Amino acid sequence: MATEPIDDIEDWSKKLAPWRQDTLRRLAISTDLTDGDLDELLAMIKQAAGFNLANPAATPEPFVKAHFGGGKQKPVVLKGIANVENVNRLVPKAGLAFCPTALTVIYGRNGSGKSGFVRILRTACRTRVEKADKLKVLSDVYGGSTGPQAADIIIDEGSGDAPIAWTSGMTARPELMQVAVFDTLSAQLYVDGGNQIRYLPFGLALPHRLNAVCLKLKERIDAERATAVGNKVSLTAIAFPLQRNTKAQTFDRMLTKTTNDAKIDEAATFAPSDQERLDEIIAVLSAGASAVADLNALIGWVDAIASECETAATAYADASLATFTNLRETAVTARKTAQLSAGALFTDEPLPGVGCETWRALWNAARDYSVSEAYVGSDFPVLASGTSPAACVLCQQPLLDDGAQRMQRFQKYMDDTLDVAATKAEKAREDAAAALAPLTQLRAEGFTDRVEQVRQRDADLADAVASFQAAVIQRRTDAAARLAGEDSVPVPAFTSPHIELKALGQKLRDEKESLAKAGEADERDKLTSEKAELEDKKILAANRAKLVTRRDLLVTDAAYDKALGEVQTRGITQRANELVDTHLTSAVITQFDAERERFDIMHLKVGLSRKSGQTKAEFEIDPQTKLTKVTSEILSEGEQRALALAGFLTEVALTDGSGPIVVDDPVSSLDRDRSARVAERLAEEACERQVIVFTHDIIFFNELCTAAENRGIEPVTIALFGDKDAAGKIDPAGMVWKGLNVAKRIGKIKNDFAPLPKLLATSPAEYEYKVKHLYGRLRDTYERAVEEVIFRDIVRRGTDVIQTQLLRYVTLSDALAIRFHEGMTKANTHSHDNPAADTVPVPKPDEFLADISALEKLVEDLKTESQVAEAARPQMKPKK
Repeated sequence: MATEPIDDIEDWSKKLAPWRQDTLRRLAISTDLTDGDLDELLAMIKQAAGFNLANPAATPEPFVKAHFGGGKQKPVVLKGIANVENVNRLVPKAGLAFCPTALTVIYGRNGSGKSGFVRILRTACRTRVEKADKLKVLSDVYGGSTGPQAADIIIDEGSGDAPIAWTSGMTARPELMQVAVFDTLSAQLYVDGGNQIRYLPFGLALPHRLNAVCLKLKERIDAERATAVGNKVSLTAIAFPLQRNTKAQTFDRMLTKTTNDAKIDEAATFAPSDQERLDEIIAVLSAGASAVADLNALIGWVDAIASECETAATAYADASLATFTNLRETAVTARKTAQLSAGALFTDEPLPGVGCETWRALWNAARDYSVSEAYVGSDFPVLASGTSPAACVLCQQPLLDDGAQRMQRFQKYMDDTLDVAATKAEKAREDAAAALAPLTQLRAEGFTDRVEQVRQRDADLADAVASFQAAVIQRRTDAAARLAGEDSVPVPAFTSPHIELKALGQKLRDEKESLAKAGEADERDKLTSEKAELEDKKILAANRAKLVTRRDLLVTDAAYDKALGEVQTRGITQRANELVDTHLTSAVITQFDAERERFDIMHLKVGLSRKSGQTKAEFEIDPQTKLTKVTSEILSEGEQRALALAGFLTEVALTDGSGPIVVDDPVSSLDRDRSARVAERLAEEACERQVIVFTHDIIFFNELCTAAENRGIEPVTIALFGDKDAAGKIDPAGMVWKGLNVAKRIGKIKNDFAPLPKLLATSPAEYEYKVKHLYGRLRDTYERAVEEVIFRDIVRRGTDVIQTQLLRYVTLSDALAIRFHEGMTKANTHSHDNPAADTVPVPKPDEFLADISALEKLVEDLKTESQVAEAARPQMKPKK
């Protein structure tokens, strides 16, 4: 047995992650971990991997040598099988009781039910057979039972008998995994599948147990990851119409778990100004020569309307309107003042109204006629033409003195200061009315269409222009009304958009310049590239939520990656294999060779080679041939069985603890020599552990019992039988007669004779019948004594083995020969059928007991004489 490398494991464990140290500590206490343990370990791993846990895992406890104290498995004793139901043809409630120590041998002929019990143990305990269909246990295929297959397996772990309920297909209980089962089905696997050390010495088993835990945790992490992440990352992909190397698409492709919200916001923000620029570029790229002409026309209109708005804003401001009102009022007031003055001057005139508005119009018309038609070149009024009076321009009559004087008075009046002031005021009003801004652009027929063009670029500006137009037209109308003396109405407030229009004009000129440049290839490429950047940035901004979701998924997935890295088994497997090679491999190979030597199969060119594994160490049978054949296709059936037994016993010898072993028909296909070797080997193993053997071979049965007795072991034997109704019945009489040795036969005869003395008193005839049978058994015992006692089993019936080295024990003195002859003769006499006329009396009970005692004493003396003879012989020395 290899030394347990506790120090190596402890030193190595210090290099592991804290949760692994904690796991090793727990595995040192228990061979398995509960779901709660796994949950806690998983929480520790996830915390180390960066998961945000509401309840952090407990702090791991470092692994030290002291933890090994509870690591050993409790020794298990297999006490029996009970309450068997619906298994093969086994009788209901069938059961077997096993010897709790040493050796139990169950004998039965074919069909006696042995295989049914073995199949229960094979599925419940440790076996090399792993395929579920091979381990399936059937009910009686010829019977009518429909219930489940069930039984109780009785074990004792040191605190008394404890039943373990068994059903077909159930998971093996850890306690029963200490029980190793060998049968024909598993024998094939030992030959072709390799000798697998499933339960390593405790210290070596820890890394493999840790690997098993890692694999369980990996399954849990993978399952969680599939639910939490799965294919969700792919669902956050952003669909760009065209694949191109824009900044937006590059950012999308390069998004990682480290991308923060600020970077996402920076990459996925699309401002209104970005949309304006995109629209502008689209317009520029799609524009042609006609677009340039249209833009020129629009620029001209915007410039004109901006100038007109600026002028109108001043011309029709509130202050200007107030000025117009003042001009009108000043003119009216001045005229009234002049008229009052004229009324006072011309009261004696023949006609009234001199100085009124109508009269003034008449006077002005006459003056205009005079200077432009009647008296061109002469000042008005013309009173004389040479020496003659001038003709009146109104009545065409000569101006007499009265008329000339009246004309002079009228002219004097017109040249008067008040009238001049009134005329000047009226002239200022008239000039103001004539100078009113015409609003040519604002009242043009195409104004509305132009505003809509502006609206395409700036809706607010378009609204401002339209609003200003309505307001300024109303104000101009009001201005004209004020100057004309008409009624004035309230006018709306207004703000001139001329500054914004000038800015638009500049923007349009820039656009015009861009259009001009767009005709150049390089500039067009730049615009195309900028358009692509803006388009993809807009898509990215619309899918910002997907970016955040993907980033979060990548963070979670990275945490799962890190967690999976925590449960990687490669390093543990490598170290475990190193420990196995250091502490176990040589022991396995040495033990395997020793077992092959015991079974006389060293001539077979086979060996063991270790095979790496995550949760166990395997040693494969190597046929050491270049042929691509499995071992079972090379060796004979007998060699295969011997090789399989060697592998099984190697595994048993190097297994943790000293758990029971169950062996079914171990000598199938073996010759008698190897059968005897197997018997010796199993008897030897029975000195170390509980051994249970099932066999149908009576010779092997005798060999095994003899080998056990030679080692001081009293084997417990059970005889099974079956009939047409059921199998698995236990013969209450015990072992079959031919399976008993001399001592057991004598004991059997004594037990059978015990009730006969009373029978003699009630039925002499029945007594005679039964005592005659017992004398026949006594004769059989004498015959068996020749083989077993006198000739020391040198030659055994049914075998081809002659143990010549035991001849030195053979001796038979005359006295003992005579006693043997006399005893044998008496047994023959009372067992044979004597003639009816024969007067041989039937022996009384005391006489029969004396005959039994004589045989017992003869056997004792024969053994003593044999030992004395051996001691008296000179020691044999080998020839030189």
